[in-house]
Amino acid sequence: MEIAEEPTTNLGQTLEWLRKELSEMQIQDQRLLLTLRHLHSVLEELRAERAHWEDARSSGGSSPIRARAGSEGRGHQPVSLRGLAYLLQGEDSRRSSLP
Repeated sequence: MEIAEEPTTNLGQTLEWLRKELSEMQIQDQRLLLTLRHLHSVLEELRAERAHWEDARSSGGSSPIRARAGSEGRGHQPVSLRGLAYLLQGEDSRRSSLP
């Protein structure tokens, strides 16, 4: 009778392992979603800044440097490339492991 119980135990262990892996993958997916949302907002910020610079350049009335200096005083925070690199690097990478 012990032989008949062995596949059930292995199946139970495999299902538990699958539950754990799926849970970890959900956490990783949530982190990736947050990272993608952050990157999207940074891209939008860069697009707006580029448009601002292009407008300042085409107006000819003020230099882009002066336009930039004016925008910094209004709470504009520069984009940290080091921060982006850290986000893209990720703490955990998906892994393919077997029970």
